[in-house]
Amino acid sequence: MTMSIAAAKALCKAVLAQASFGDVRVRVRAQQTGDLRFAASQPTTGGDVETVSIAVTAVRDGREATVTGNRTDEASLAALVRQAEQAAALAPVDPEATGPLGPVKPPRGLARDPKVARMDAAARADRVAEAIEAGVAKGLEVSGHLVHGELVEAFADRRGLSFAHDATTLRMTCTCRTPDGTGSSKGGFASHALAGLAPRALAEQVADVALRSRDPKPIDPGSYTVVLMPDAVAELLEFLVDAMGARAALQGRSFFAAEGGGTKLGQPVFDPRVVLRSNPADRKHPSSPVADDGRPQPTLTWIDRGVPQALHADRGFAASASIPATPRPSSIFMDGGGQSVDALIAGVKRGVLVTRLWYNRMLDPRGIVATGLTRDGTFWIEDGKLAHAVKNLRYNDGPVTVLSKLVALGTPVRAGLVTERVWVVPPLVVDGFRFESSSDAV
Repeated sequence: MTMSIAAAKALCKAVLAQASFGDVRVRVRAQQTGDLRFAASQPTTGGDVETVSIAVTAVRDGREATVTGNRTDEASLAALVRQAEQAAALAPVDPEATGPLGPVKPPRGLARDPKVARMDAAARADRVAEAIEAGVAKGLEVSGHLVHGELVEAFADRRGLSFAHDATTLRMTCTCRTPDGTGSSKGGFASHALAGLAPRALAEQVADVALRSRDPKPIDPGSYTVVLMPDAVAELLEFLVDAMGARAALQGRSFFAAEGGGTKLGQPVFDPRVVLRSNPADRKHPSSPVADDGRPQPTLTWIDRGVPQALHADRGFAASASIPATPRPSSIFMDGGGQSVDALIAGVKRGVLVTRLWYNRMLDPRGIVATGLTRDGTFWIEDGKLAHAVKNLRYNDGPVTVLSKLVALGTPVRAGLVTERVWVVPPLVVDGFRFESSSDAV
């Protein structure tokens, strides 16, 4: 990493020294990433990139503006501050403008692994080779992406805010396809640490699903019992996190708006086994300790035994509505029931196993109903066993059905393909999940 925490803090200090406004805020992000793509069972493109971003926000009399640059010399920093202050002077008054954060105490950042920080092109090539060898050994075409990064981030303002943290990220995806083009699957790994990455095992697991998914058969549209694998669960629950905004709820525009006004906080809404929480300082799956504006990420239970407990809100709306200014979570953990995937399948008389979803789009924000397609391993379940592959299906449903019609919960694991935030969720059995049509796409 080209910038240390101390250097990032010093850069913040240098920016603030150029300020003439009483309220100037700065955020510095220095990031280094390396990646290697592979396709047609061979490496294709890769490289290393280093970036620095300096965002300066100036506020005066309710007028606010943010200007971003990437030069770190004194003259460039001074120009950046002047541009922010000049833009703020011309900006319209924002009725939700807020004061500076001032001193805060975020949780200690735990999401850095020196082994990831030391990865280089040779390390990437070795791990990609493992995945390719495993897939080719089973007669499949292999593709995917390995990317790792290191981040240093610092926040400061003129009222005492001074905080910095560092983190590493590591992600690997692997897709295997059969030579006849009828079978395909995709899996992934995501973490801050190198220790859990096992490219050969990942590729072998994906290859087995791809081979099993050959020659899929169509099924009729309708409502089915489904076994949702963790990535599919995370993809659907991402819509739930988006919907848990306090502004839309209090304005009567969301699922969490109560009839007659107010919100559904404190009301039983979902299956009583549903518990969703966030914990940025989790030892195994840590996440960012701060939001994008520097607010500390709390350890918080969002839904407790089916009852919503919290909604997220930006600082401006929270102040105007006299509610907590809780940021969007950087992680979501869902409690599970401890059953294996095989045990979940064994408990289903007739249904569909869904490995993952894609092309997901919102249909009805008020009901949190989304649409998208299954992909990379969709199977018919008959008498507790996988009977055959199924042609991919378009769903029109969402997290409300998932969390309200639970049949069984498996053991939570880290979702490897959904990386908007850290997701640790179980596979689920859900009744009455709606599929509208079949697709020939593989």
